[in-house]
Amino acid sequence: MATIQKQGKGYKITVSQGYDYNGKRLRQYMTWIPTPGMSERQIKKELEKQAVLFEEKVLSGTTANGKMRFADFAEKYMSEYARLYLKPKTIATYTENLRRINQAIGHIRLCDLRTGHINSFYQNLQEEGIRNRITAVCKIDLQAKIGTKRGAVTAFARTAGISRSTVNQAIDGQPINSKSAEAIARTLGMKTKQVFTVTAHGEPLAPASVISYHRTLSSVLSRAVKWGYIQINPADAAEKPSLSGQEAAYLEEKDARRLLELLQSEPIRWRALITFDLLSGLRRGELLGLRWQDVDLDEHTVTIRQTSNYLPGKGVYVSTPKTATSARPLLLSTAAIMMLLEYKAWQDNQRALLGDAWEDQDGRVFTTDTGAPLFPDSVTQWFSDFIARSDMPKVTVHSLRHTYASLMIADGVPLVVVSRQLGHAQASTTANIYAHAIASAQAKAMQTFDRFNDLVGTKKQPLEGIKKAAGN
Repeated sequence: MATIQKQGKGYKITVSQGYDYNGKRLRQYMTWIPTPGMSERQIKKELEKQAVLFEEKVLSGTTANGKMRFADFAEKYMSEYARLYLKPKTIATYTENLRRINQAIGHIRLCDLRTGHINSFYQNLQEEGIRNRITAVCKIDLQAKIGTKRGAVTAFARTAGISRSTVNQAIDGQPINSKSAEAIARTLGMKTKQVFTVTAHGEPLAPASVISYHRTLSSVLSRAVKWGYIQINPADAAEKPSLSGQEAAYLEEKDARRLLELLQSEPIRWRALITFDLLSGLRRGELLGLRWQDVDLDEHTVTIRQTSNYLPGKGVYVSTPKTATSARPLLLSTAAIMMLLEYKAWQDNQRALLGDAWEDQDGRVFTTDTGAPLFPDSVTQWFSDFIARSDMPKVTVHSLRHTYASLMIADGVPLVVVSRQLGHAQASTTANIYAHAIASAQAKAMQTFDRFNDLVGTKKQPLEGIKKAAGN
């Protein structure tokens, strides 16, 4: 039942929605101000009507407090939706992005937030000096501080709450982010500037980074629409930067062959992992989450059931695949199966040698020498070092997935099949990412009809005869 209270020139209408799980009463409010000249009888009648209408809206869930600031709603979104339904990595990205978003528009009420505010924010992200990125390079002998005993780096990384590959990057004098540098210095009991040379970077954000902010903002506001706080999502019409022209980095077939040749002289655990990634097109998390129980060596298939990821403070953890279509059975080539068989023989031997010291808990395919799960960044770092010393085109681990897809498209594999192999939700996603490969395949397809060049257009008719024929 709605309650009505005189308030200034108007009336405050309150509707109770019961209690939350903490026992706190939930209420919704609205203010109605009579039109000048209305009689007492008219006011009473209209007030009762407004109270009934408002109560119906509240009880049906079609109204909410649109006067709430964006920052307050974003906090509500994270606690009541994101932490319940989104993946840990997505939550971490949204949490980080919302810091900057709230600085720009957090003070604006949801009902006042317009597309123009969002456009201005995106434009600001692309200005010089906005990145505010800080990197740190170690200036002391970090290896000596940590120690050289087996497992010392792993133990140090665990204590610091960062990945082992990040610690190795710092040891090798490569740049790491400021938060990781602070964690290392804190673990050593030293100040950051005693351990690292810190450098600030002020270049504008890349288009992909701006798109990441857009995804966060759009997700929050779409939930505000669904929960009845606002009628439309102002981010839907926002002008975001285009990613067109930014082709996914991949290897041509000759470079892919050279990569596989160079890998022959590398340790089996790295050679097998990189080779299998190229031959399967798996995402890094899918590759590292793969278990032997997910592999059918007889049927030449793997089934993607989990991913292995890393977050600071959480460590290496297992999650579900990226989307419903990511959890897919995948047919493998004979070469991929041969690589797995060779690798499995090595891993079985390692397990037998280490006995109780073998660290594997769930039958992972790709592990460390002792069977422990691999840090995702350690794969990225090893491959980056390998590419640098091999004089190969500059590509990343994710480029192996792009190479896998591009080679299939070049061979004329139907796009829907490529999309299914990659685990994309829609073939249109595949078409957008691999537009370059599709264009090349189309050009190659048109050359098919050049075989008729000797039979078409070789005889020339007199021009007058052609005109006369056309007139008939």
